[in-house]
Amino acid sequence: MTDKKSAVYAGVYVLELPLAADRIYDYSVPEHLVGQVRPGTIVKVPFSRGNHSRLAVVVRISPCCEYDKVKPVLAVATDRVSLDEEMLGLCSFIKERTFCTFTDAVHTVAGPVDKIAAGKLRAVAEYSYSITEAGRSASVRGSVRQRILECLREHTSLTKTELKACGASSKQLDELCNAGLLTCHKTELFRNSYERSFAPSQANALSPAQQQAFDELASELDADEARAALLYGITGSGKTRVIKALIDRAVSTGRSVIVLVPEISLTPQTVDLFCSFYGTRVAVLHSSLSPAERFDARRRIESGEVDVVIGTRSAVFAPLKNLGMIVLDEEQEHTYKSDMSPKYHTKDIARYRAAYHKALMLLSSATPSFESFYKAESSSYKLVRLTERYGEAKLPEVIVADRRLDSAEADMSVIGSVLSSEIQKNLDKNEQSILFVNRRGYNNFVSCVMCGEVISCPNCSVSLTLHKKKNSKSGMLMCHYCNHREPLPEKCPSCQSTHLNFKGFGTQLAETELAEKFPKARILRMDADTVSGRSGNEDTTFNHEQILKDFREHKADILLGTQMVTKGHDFPDVTLVGIVNADSALYLDDYRATERAFSLITQVIGRAGRASKPGRAVIQTYNPDNETLLYASKQDYDSFYGSAIKLRRALVFPPFCDFALLTLSSDKENELFAATNELDKRLRELIGKGGEYSNIAATAFRPIEAPVYKVNNIYRMRLVIKCRFTKRCRELISLLLNEFTQKYTSVSLSADINPTNI
Repeated sequence: MTDKKSAVYAGVYVLELPLAADRIYDYSVPEHLVGQVRPGTIVKVPFSRGNHSRLAVVVRISPCCEYDKVKPVLAVATDRVSLDEEMLGLCSFIKERTFCTFTDAVHTVAGPVDKIAAGKLRAVAEYSYSITEAGRSASVRGSVRQRILECLREHTSLTKTELKACGASSKQLDELCNAGLLTCHKTELFRNSYERSFAPSQANALSPAQQQAFDELASELDADEARAALLYGITGSGKTRVIKALIDRAVSTGRSVIVLVPEISLTPQTVDLFCSFYGTRVAVLHSSLSPAERFDARRRIESGEVDVVIGTRSAVFAPLKNLGMIVLDEEQEHTYKSDMSPKYHTKDIARYRAAYHKALMLLSSATPSFESFYKAESSSYKLVRLTERYGEAKLPEVIVADRRLDSAEADMSVIGSVLSSEIQKNLDKNEQSILFVNRRGYNNFVSCVMCGEVISCPNCSVSLTLHKKKNSKSGMLMCHYCNHREPLPEKCPSCQSTHLNFKGFGTQLAETELAEKFPKARILRMDADTVSGRSGNEDTTFNHEQILKDFREHKADILLGTQMVTKGHDFPDVTLVGIVNADSALYLDDYRATERAFSLITQVIGRAGRASKPGRAVIQTYNPDNETLLYASKQDYDSFYGSAIKLRRALVFPPFCDFALLTLSSDKENELFAATNELDKRLRELIGKGGEYSNIAATAFRPIEAPVYKVNNIYRMRLVIKCRFTKRCRELISLLLNEFTQKYTSVSLSADINPTNI
């Protein structure tokens, strides 16, 4: 112990503590560490009665402490990673707003600091060789040694790995260096799967409409204060061109930019585009990179070698200095909201960072979220519109195919008569088609004709989805939640009947039917199975980048897929898109269902006719008069929004309120019910008449089961609170979490603000 005479104290968050113990702890700083221990430093501290050495993040330094005796900091854990003022503040912001632990926030913002401190993630080096003046004219014994010199006469320098590929050994290289014919340099390597050559590109001139949009947004970018803007433009209007011009402006003034996309499948084409302009000054961050690649990408960013960072949600934390702009492309997409702790929304992080750097947060979409469009209409955001497609491109003709009019035979097919006819027209003209199916797999579920039993997952309260290999009658039943798999039975497990019924369809069945209808067509399928091989029974597994590359190079006539194919892609030869079952998106039990359906249908339609060739879109439906479908067919977002926002206002739903979702989960069902009832009772005491938080305008709904009640043998219940997410409301939720976690060990509780699904 150190008494209170010590001059310097450090307030720290000890890593890997549970929520109930997650608070600031005070330690004294020994004299020999004063100056080394600063806010953001990763240190080792003694913790608990056993004084076990634990990692901690310093969040404050103070000359005084409220305690009489405190333990001393043991050591600085690493100099490989630390958090600057902005990132420390961001960790506190995330902890407060998402109710996570400080550890969760640190790992989200700065990466796995524990692994970096332990040396499990570190920089790698390579030896690089160059030829000396003496070596340029020297002749040496041995064919390999002579070949080494000849190779280096042709190149400025070569790495040891490259020279070993020419047959060189370490001994031979050392001998040539000792003879003064070569010099050796140790250089750091950056592991980067996106490192490749790009042909330099010249930006096309902006159209008058794009120039006007650029001028409006440039004034926001140049303002010496934080700004937010919404670039709202129809599909194919050239929003990316405007964004590119804004990036040029930011980079030319020494500022950096983050460009976010909602799907990993969109990353390759975005990287290719911007690397063709900015070359090696671009870095990529997303969850599919290896830990080593993410570590090296962050090192490049921190070193100042990067002007533009491209990636999915996690790239918003890129440690860029002097940020000028953060772009959220397709800003309405639900993937910008994390459903794992910490449950942050990317917009909130972007808004925080834009405020810190006095930067522009630019949202871009053809179908903005209601929350964003409402803020733009009410002048919280600058609203900039693009109302025409770029160049010669025109909006596609939309054909609403009423499946009720199909013959009985056609009605049994996934691909109806109208869509089949349009696909054949495209094949005849050697033009490409994209088809969207909202589910992967072969059939959605398998049931028994005799007893009605649906074959379900033993671990989750969902039916199993049938997956099949190509050209095979056998299949595998799979759970898309816990990955449970079992062979397709020949008989009903319940009554032993051999009469099984196969209902619904996914991408696999659609692919099979396409191959039967159009045997000469080259078909590519893009879903979670083909890009990752998760079904375990695919004949060939591609990654998303290769699939898109092959389709762009016209190695396929039809691209069939889930939502991966619906947004952002720009294929000049695609003149037909088809939505195989629009109804599946229209009738979901969530207040955002129509908003999402409109966005999805609009985005799919927008993939057609993006060049000089006219496009068509076929929407298969049994409800051709549905209002959302009709608005989407006309690409009429303004009318759709105007109609829907009135209902939102009348019901006091977002953007006119917030929803707080409390989820309780346990593998013990009885204890879950008891805990849920007690939490519900406690919540009503706090917000009810005379309660400590009765001044909050909040409505608590009765507990309900989660939409999927059991997942991997964990049961889940929910409490929903309609409120305004004010500081006082955050205090209420924090109180509930702290009380609950101290009382229950077998039931967990988490909070999610404005979740993607309720």
